[in-house]
Amino acid sequence: MNLAFDRSLIGPAMYFGLQGEGQPLGRYDDMWAGWCSKVVCDHLGLGVKTGLPYIFHSKASNPFTNLRKEYKGIFWQEEIVPFIQSMQLSQEAASVADCYLEISEKVRSELTIDPYFLKLADAMATWIQCWEALNPTPTATLTPDPTPAPAAGAPAPEVEAAT
Repeated sequence: MNLAFDRSLIGPAMYFGLQGEGQPLGRYDDMWAGWCSKVVCDHLGLGVKTGLPYIFHSKASNPFTNLRKEYKGIFWQEEIVPFIQSMQLSQEAASVADCYLEISEKVRSELTIDPYFLKLADAMATWIQCWEALNPTPTATLTPDPTPAPAAGAPAPEVEAAT
């Protein structure tokens, strides 16, 4: 997954999860951030662009090493994807941080595949505490874009420069 985002709008939702040495899940960091940020953006009425990548990268890697890192995720996706797709956030979740904390509580109470998700839920809440400590004032106003997204494959609309 290629992932880019506006830090001032969606930054608090861009926690990449518990990954790396000692964790049962690997190479799903960008996917976790993408899935959670999509839930947040849908709830708050913020736009999300999907499509072909703007940048293509190719690197040689060992498919067996990758499989060892990814195998639990391959199975867990059978529960994670429907969990994310069916997630509804409350009306009380009015900011990106509020939404992300609510997602962390849903992960804790509903995503019971493995004890990893309890640790992940704690880490998600800790991430928001750190984000708020280091970013004490909002840097952008969340205003939903009233313009409907173009159909898949349609050219981007022309935008007039501000004068």
